[in-house]
Amino acid sequence: MAGQYVQIIVPGYTSLFTRDLAYAVTTPAESSDLNPFDPSSSRPLVEGEWLERADADKVKRGGNNVVSVSGTPDGEGTTPAFLYFNEKGRYDVQMTRRAHIIQGPVGFEFRTKLCCSAGLSVGDAVSVWDWDGVDGEFGCVRRVLAKAVAGFIVGRVTRIFATNDIAVYFNPEGVV
Repeated sequence: MAGQYVQIIVPGYTSLFTRDLAYAVTTPAESSDLNPFDPSSSRPLVEGEWLERADADKVKRGGNNVVSVSGTPDGEGTTPAFLYFNEKGRYDVQMTRRAHIIQGPVGFEFRTKLCCSAGLSVGDAVSVWDWDGVDGEFGCVRRVLAKAVAGFIVGRVTRIFATNDIAVYFNPEGVV
């Protein structure tokens, strides 16, 4: 299965551990009445974004959803994050407001375009950052992957296909 920004490469979607968790808004960037599962909302979730655990049964975007300089990743995450992946045809999420995340197992590989490949090489660790894309291409700030500095490593780069198009081996390693 492939979305606009993410594609599972190995071992295949059916072999992955997934969970549907309630969504908690990230203040102050999101209003309490926001439905991020509605594609016409001001800040819709898209496949490939990274969500952090808000508590045992909830996830949120994390960070402050702000970048100090547009086009530059900012606000590296320091807590575990999980890949948001909405199965094609699941329209129930707009009503239930439950995020479908992939939790593992360690060792699956995926291709993502929600990333900043600047300075990345094969084998580099990646972590989750706030970013609005090149020249604000995402329309709002998203939680994406970029080169790890001091945050929570979610995996390592296995291939670089093009600018901001990489493959990552999911292997959470903790804080750098």
